[in-house]
Amino acid sequence: QIEQRIEPAKRAAHSVSKRLQACLQGQCGSEMDKRVKKLPLMALSTTMAESFKELDTESSLGKALEMGCCIQSSLAKILAEFEITLEHDVLQPLNKLSEEELPIILKRKKTLQKLISDWNTIKSRLNQAAKSSSNSSGAGAGPGASSAANKLEILKEE
Repeated sequence: QIEQRIEPAKRAAHSVSKRLQACLQGQCGSEMDKRVKKLPLMALSTTMAESFKELDTESSLGKALEMGCCIQSSLAKILAEFEITLEHDVLQPLNKLSEEELPIILKRKKTLQKLISDWNTIKSRLNQAAKSSSNSSGAGAGPGASSAANKLEILKEE
């Protein structure tokens, strides 16, 4: 039952993470300055800056290009900050969830199921030994039952 919930969650986290990474315009993991320089918005800002320098400073086209340059530069910085925050607050936790935490949960669940099965087997052997023997100490199954019970309790606590 838990596998039916964990596997879809793992696939969803992985798919969403990949789609979000595809939406990023900057390079994942790069520093702010490098990311800003590689954004298309910054390339447009640089082109506008170069273009308005060639025009008359009082011309309406020159003023429009200068204003557009500043706006595009600001937008590039805002976008880079947003992408860095998105990586830190969303992508990294999603990747950790799908690649580390959910597989650990599945592994522990399987271990717990095996220990429960071992425990039940030992318990039934102990009950059979108690029935067949007038001495109900269960000396043959005692140490195994104790070990399985300890492992079971440790996993239940996790």
